[in-house]
Amino acid sequence: MPHDNGRIYGSFKKICISESDLKVEVNFILPNLISLKSDWERGLISDSQLTFQLVLLYLERRVRKHPFLRMGKPLPNRNQSKEFLEVVRFYGMPDTVRYALWKWHIGEWDIRLIDYNPSSLEMLESQSLGFRYSTISWEHAMEGTLVENKRDAFEHLLHDLAHAYMFFREDYDYEGQKQFFKEMHLDYAKYESVLETNPVFRSKFDYCISDMNSHPAHLSAYWNAIRREAGIPVDSGFKV
Repeated sequence: MPHDNGRIYGSFKKICISESDLKVEVNFILPNLISLKSDWERGLISDSQLTFQLVLLYLERRVRKHPFLRMGKPLPNRNQSKEFLEVVRFYGMPDTVRYALWKWHIGEWDIRLIDYNPSSLEMLESQSLGFRYSTISWEHAMEGTLVENKRDAFEHLLHDLAHAYMFFREDYDYEGQKQFFKEMHLDYAKYESVLETNPVFRSKFDYCISDMNSHPAHLSAYWNAIRREAGIPVDSGFKV
């Protein structure tokens, strides 16, 4: 949550701007956003290509000097997105974002762009099927407002890409995560009554199924812990 009572913090704080500055920024980039949105909706640009163009648009606006680090090599033509993503590093953000975007762009990671915030159950289902959503909120981007009063539209998209990296990265056991979420999805109905009556458990449950990507051992430990905390028996034979 990088915006909190006017304070900005988190992994992307170097490239986040204040809420008042968002209103100024949108005056400069709105024509580009409208054009990109139109191209995407008409199928003229792919999900990963749109995301790449959005990263370029926002980063060059917010970082006037050296938004891209060349890593000792000449900067490729920005129209050659595959080569560009292989060579550059983006200023002010973990390299997980660039890496996830590159893997998505070359078709190795199944990331799917949507224009709304999915529910926690939708995120659980998607991860159980082996893919991960990323969101571009056009409404908030074009209005210069925060998504869920937390992040601007650009940072919200970067946050999703960082989560995708944690989902697909090899040493975090992608197949194991997928299996964990698959079993959680199959057993979702078992916990619906508790979810309706226990808001603390609901909050932690939603976090587990939609916003927590880690090694399956860590996921299972967290899942067992929040059930015990809520007074729910943990079946030792229950895989997740």
